[in-house]
Amino acid sequence: MSTSTKFDLSTESGVTAYLSGTPFACTGVQELSGGNANYSFRLKLCEPYKDRETAVLKHAKPFVKSMKEMTFGVERQIYEVAALRQVRSWLPNDSVVTVPEVYHFDEDEHAIIMEDAGINSMTLKAFMKEGKATPALATNIGRGLGAFLGGLHTWGKGNIMACKSVEGNQHAKDISAWYFFGRITETLRGAEDVPKLSDPPLDIRESDFQVLDKIQEDTRIAMLAAQDSFVQGDFWPGNIMIALDQTGNLKNAYVLDWEAAKAGLPGIDAGQFSAEVHLLRRFYSDACGETATILFDSFVQEYKRVGSPSSEDMRLANIQVGAHLIVLAARVPWGEKELTREVVREGVTMVVSGSGILNT
Repeated sequence: MSTSTKFDLSTESGVTAYLSGTPFACTGVQELSGGNANYSFRLKLCEPYKDRETAVLKHAKPFVKSMKEMTFGVERQIYEVAALRQVRSWLPNDSVVTVPEVYHFDEDEHAIIMEDAGINSMTLKAFMKEGKATPALATNIGRGLGAFLGGLHTWGKGNIMACKSVEGNQHAKDISAWYFFGRITETLRGAEDVPKLSDPPLDIRESDFQVLDKIQEDTRIAMLAAQDSFVQGDFWPGNIMIALDQTGNLKNAYVLDWEAAKAGLPGIDAGQFSAEVHLLRRFYSDACGETATILFDSFVQEYKRVGSPSSEDMRLANIQVGAHLIVLAARVPWGEKELTREVVREGVTMVVSGSGILNT
């Protein structure tokens, strides 16, 4: 395949031209809406590849697609490919929760071509928001994801080979540590981009601010210093694709977007997923309040059973949930002002106490 840089792989026409004459030549290219960091496209292949009629191309620019002012080195794809290959080597071939196979990696063009979750697949976040999850499906998805993450963390603890495969991914460490644990107190003190919290200012005790300052700094330092546990790094429902079989049962759940994989703190992975599911049941209660709770409970139960997290893992998971509620609920347009403020206060309590929804 060509290694020139004459193709604009952020466009459908550029992708079509780039793939012409290769095993991935296609009759159609569709840009996919999911994902924040990269440009992704579904390819309708001229000829099946490994018996699949579609594939996905993922292209990296030296910035975050949804936040172009945030730099993110294209070398992240090296670590993503390494992580995907490491995890696939660990997972059983018949695992319901899996990761896509990497078909080809063009480091010069910053392009990964990989297995497609399927044209009818959708992110778990959209699946829940649109009310498509029955209680039975929510149970199976939650159990599957809990077992997957618990197994990943068990396999990844002290796994020198897995950690070495992503040990240079410092930018991902820096971004992950800053994104939540560099912004807690500035968010609560009324940053310009959180107007829902500034009129009027949240009533938070100065003693709580002192605790919050210490916890966010301690956690940030611990995330940057972690060396011996492999983590996914961005485990949330928007990075998980759900594919159903013809009878409407769960066929596969694909865990995508491994560019933030690194040596890290397992509790942060568990907390990020838990926080997002909690936000779904808080802000979309009509569509998925019941099923999001079932999903959450099933996930936590299986994660604890398979992963046997320590008390420190669970403390960090609850702190991550709280940080997530503070930093993201205040910025992402989840819902109305008063509910947003209520959720942010809930997050403050979790961070200050170090306990919360994962203890129940």
